[in-house]
Amino acid sequence: MSTSLQAGSATANITPWLGIEVPGSHRARYAADVDDELLAKALVLDNGETKVALVTCDLIALPQGIADRAKERIAARCDIPPENVMINATHTHTAAGIADLLGTDGNQAYIDWVPLKLADAVEIATHRLQAASIGFATAHEDRISFCRRWHMRDGTVRMNPGVENPDLVRPTYPTDPEVTMLYVEGADGRPIAAVSNFVLHYVGTDGGTAISADYFGHFHRLIQRYLDPQCVGMLWNGTSGDINNVDYSGKRKWTASGHKQAAKMANVLAGHLITEIQLMEMQDDLELAAAVGTFDFQRKTITEEDLAVAEKILAVPSGTYTDYDSGPFSWVVGQPVPEHLVDVYARECQRLAEMPMAHSAPVQALRLGDASIVALPGEIFVEFGLTIKEQSPAKPQFVVSLANGYVGYICTDKALQEHGGYETWAGYSSLGTVGTGPAMQDCALELLGRLF
Repeated sequence: MSTSLQAGSATANITPWLGIEVPGSHRARYAADVDDELLAKALVLDNGETKVALVTCDLIALPQGIADRAKERIAARCDIPPENVMINATHTHTAAGIADLLGTDGNQAYIDWVPLKLADAVEIATHRLQAASIGFATAHEDRISFCRRWHMRDGTVRMNPGVENPDLVRPTYPTDPEVTMLYVEGADGRPIAAVSNFVLHYVGTDGGTAISADYFGHFHRLIQRYLDPQCVGMLWNGTSGDINNVDYSGKRKWTASGHKQAAKMANVLAGHLITEIQLMEMQDDLELAAAVGTFDFQRKTITEEDLAVAEKILAVPSGTYTDYDSGPFSWVVGQPVPEHLVDVYARECQRLAEMPMAHSAPVQALRLGDASIVALPGEIFVEFGLTIKEQSPAKPQFVVSLANGYVGYICTDKALQEHGGYETWAGYSSLGTVGTGPAMQDCALELLGRLF
């Protein structure tokens, strides 16, 4: 039998130096300022038999190499096995280069350094373990997230098609309006950690060259302001691959932008959490368990014709190759790659062609009493998150993206075969072909079945 729950939380600063590569665009950007610090935030739970560590970090993504190195250090210094450690990225687009990603190189010095800091957050949280209780809740919020992929009158599907574009027909899929929450406090009633899981890609900041944690950072600071200066506020990004903060129908229009809008959206989610904390049933005895698995998938096919076109594109100045009516690559469905981006995807073609066809990626499930966390390795379309929640035996069910590894967008087969659009375009940012999403989903549900 488990004994009384213990919990500890901590943060570690992972802000990079100025001049570092900033991913999140199709062209290289370099940090020139810092709006707010990037953090790795950790919550450790220990029931006397099992320890788990939950880590979220202000990065655009989390390649498996970084996650694995952090977990190795956590295992050595904190005695928490790798399968019991979840590490996810928030997906802020104003962080540091952690991989070669769509025209932005990864910074090797940062890649080597940041796993040490992720492990530090867990080690400090372990030092702070104390008697604690935990509660869970869900809320409904359908006013701040919207499908960003729309069917157009010309038969194509486009991402970010423009607010009130007269050619809009309908969004490709509904959103996931569920806010899933957990809260941990010490036996003395002092808040330790407050976590929300919500489906929203990111919000944005005032400029692309100032380091910032985006609305995920605003959320953490609001939790500290509302609850306790030492409380760690963690906002886990859900399956938001096709979901953002813009209502293209025009029914809801925002008057703010940048950090003002990011703070507003963080306030909405923090407000739900603060409300639910007042009503939660807290428990100090909690079953903890973990299960991990992998799913196999094939990368997108790069043909000899694709490589020949790529050579032609890269032989002329950027933005000047216009010798195509559609495509110009075999893996493009529907909307063609815009002229100003074909050189980026030409390089991605060359890069993918050097990779093996067969790949695998991790999936993790963690049991927290009657609740569960499923951790998925990329930018996942919302359809998969909704299905996992519907079929899960856990209540509530957290579904966390950008966790433990990164294979880019994981799209539906319909998107890959029929709809097309940015998220489907071949690159490290969208590696898998048809069958990748269903394989990941099946793996997640199998792990949940094993835990429950």
